Amino acid sequence: MKLIVAEKPSVAKDIARVLKIRNSKDGYIEGQKYIITWCIGHLIQLAYPEEYNPAYKRWNMRDLPIFPRKFKYAVNPSTSKQYEIVKNLMNDERIEEIICATDAGREGQLIFGYVYINSGCKKPVKRLWISSMTDEAIQEGFDNLRDNKDFFSLYQSARSRSEADWLVGINATRLFTVKYNQMLTIGRVQTPTLSLIVSRQKEIDNFVSEPFYEIEADCEMFTATWFNKNGTRIKELSIANEIADKCQNKEGTITKIKTKRATVERPLLYDLTELQRDGNKKFGYSAEQTLEAAQNLYEKYKLTTYPRTDSRYLTKDMKNKLKGLLLNIKDGWEGSEYCVDKIINQKINADKRVINDSKVSDHHAIIVTPNIRNVKSIRLSEREKNILRLIVARFISVLDKKQEYDQTNIELKIENEKFKARGKKIVIPGWKEIEDIILGKVKQNTDDKEITANIKVDDKITPKEIIVRTKKTSPPKLYTEATLLTAMETAGKQIEDEKLREEMKAIGLGTPATRAGIIEKLISVGYIKRNKKNLIPTQNGIQLIEIVHEKLKKPDLTGEWESKLGKIAKKESLPRDFIYDIKKYVAEIVKEGKRSTIRNVRFEDIKKRKKPNNKAKNN
Repeated sequence: MKLIVAEKPSVAKDIARVLKIRNSKDGYIEGQKYIITWCIGHLIQLAYPEEYNPAYKRWNMRDLPIFPRKFKYAVNPSTSKQYEIVKNLMNDERIEEIICATDAGREGQLIFGYVYINSGCKKPVKRLWISSMTDEAIQEGFDNLRDNKDFFSLYQSARSRSEADWLVGINATRLFTVKYNQMLTIGRVQTPTLSLIVSRQKEIDNFVSEPFYEIEADCEMFTATWFNKNGTRIKELSIANEIADKCQNKEGTITKIKTKRATVERPLLYDLTELQRDGNKKFGYSAEQTLEAAQNLYEKYKLTTYPRTDSRYLTKDMKNKLKGLLLNIKDGWEGSEYCVDKIINQKINADKRVINDSKVSDHHAIIVTPNIRNVKSIRLSEREKNILRLIVARFISVLDKKQEYDQTNIELKIENEKFKARGKKIVIPGWKEIEDIILGKVKQNTDDKEITANIKVDDKITPKEIIVRTKKTSPPKLYTEATLLTAMETAGKQIEDEKLREEMKAIGLGTPATRAGIIEKLISVGYIKRNKKNLIPTQNGIQLIEIVHEKLKKPDLTGEWESKLGKIAKKESLPRDFIYDIKKYVAEIVKEGKRSTIRNVRFEDIKKRKKPNNKAKNN
């Protein structure tokens, strides 16, 4: 008899149905060959500080830093009954082998590992590792079970993350809470993320807007803008008016026309962070809302693959499945017929922007499953339908060609003053056509309008009007969830280039699976708030960043730690070295915090809350 341990009851029921395990019991389902049970999130957690020393129940600065010689574990009181069921089944003499079927990722490995170790079980363990919850994928996964020992380094990475969050959360939270006599929540990832939002707000508050002027020549066929070697902006209105008056009603000469062919490369497939960005930009969804919808599409409806991935590529063994998935979309997604036929007829473009084994670690990019053919019979919420629409549009788009266009640059001279205009003519719509059809055409914010006039160098043009436009410099924009997710992904560095962002992933703040939760935590503890799409720091959040140690709010340092956790998972670094660095960091923060003077700050609108026993989750 084999015991399967899933992460949650719904997944266990799906597996039970595929494997024909039908006899429901209290906390598990039993069959002839298998028994399947489930965790309910973390059944085991790191123990509270008072489990090491009863004196730690009282929060006291002189006890800090708290560094357990060896971490202890405790049963989560809210799910203790289910833990006992799982533990007893693991140690049941009928069970010869255990199959770990928790989520195929770092946290899923930790959930199982904590239970397995604390139950005292020594039986051999196999690992179910799948990226899709379709019946076919589940069966294929059980036909190709892997040795759980292959994932020990992933477990070590997850355990190191958990212990690091405990060490930083417990010590920093107690330090500042006691010092300021106010419940203050500090976290390894949470606090530098808050620092990004507060810093942006300060940039905006300190920004002084300055007026500037631009001169436009309305040539009817196109609009040209005055420029010199310093650009198009003029600081003095009198100078702008003087140039405009000089050129008004005067004939100009076309001095330059240059047309070149340019392309817009296809986007990459979705990972979770990119999907959350687009969910926010296009529909205004929070990162948490997008994650919830994507999880439902994967787990409940089996329409898409595993969502908590950081990869935007597929593996080469999936190349021969692409045509079948396109045909499944054609069968199920209304309005996709032209798009699918276009891709298949012109040859599927599955190049290295789509297929790249070296860019896939635990899970490939988020794509549709064959079940998409049945989507018409499934009742999805509006949010689920919109997130699925994004995934469908992206999957078809990346298999199309680049968009190609002709860009025309024109220069015009009037009274020795130079003006320029730029036009754009789409030649091959490429992937943009697919996106426009599936998502609906989005208005482009661009000055590159098509120039249809038949003009050539030395042609004479008298502008209809010369206009002085009054403008002013703009402050940086408030973070939206879309732009904050980008900043978290690149540890605060402003990187727009998609390729560079991919390279920066290893040193980001948090992981795709945790970023939404971090944003929601900052909102729930009252450090930031939503204002439409924008994220704004509260006075409490601003005050917290004022008082915490500089290292606690450095995004790049936290990003380096995330990189080290990745190296532990790849067996390129040792957990003990990582924890040593974390302890060194915590000791420095506590030492500095104890000796620094108390700043005159006031925290507003925070209700007096009972000090929690454990801050292990303050990541």
